Amino acid sequence: MTIALNRNKSPRSSLRKRFAAWVRGPTLARDIAIVLAIKFVLLMALKYAFFNHPQAEHMSLPPEQVAQALLSVPASHPSQGDQHAR
Repeated sequence: MTIALNRNKSPRSSLRKRFAAWVRGPTLARDIAIVLAIKFVLLMALKYAFFNHPQAEHMSLPPEQVAQALLSVPASHPSQGDQHAR
C-alpha cells in the first residue's frame, strides 16, 4: 500500500480549476445556488420594502393587548334552538 502525494499542484490551483469548471459547466449545484441567491435577494427586498416599519406610528398597540387578542379563544354564541337535530 503506497500513498501517492501530489506535490506538483498547489491546493489553490485545484480550487481555481474546480471553480472554473463550476462556472463553465451546466451543473445542477450551480443552478440551485444561483436560484437560491436570487430568492434570498428578492426576499430581503420584500422585507425591507414592506415589513421594516409600520405604516403609521400612531397605530401601535401595547404588547399585552396584542397577546390577549392572539391567544384568547372567542366566546361561542349560543344557537337559537336545536334546529340541526330536527
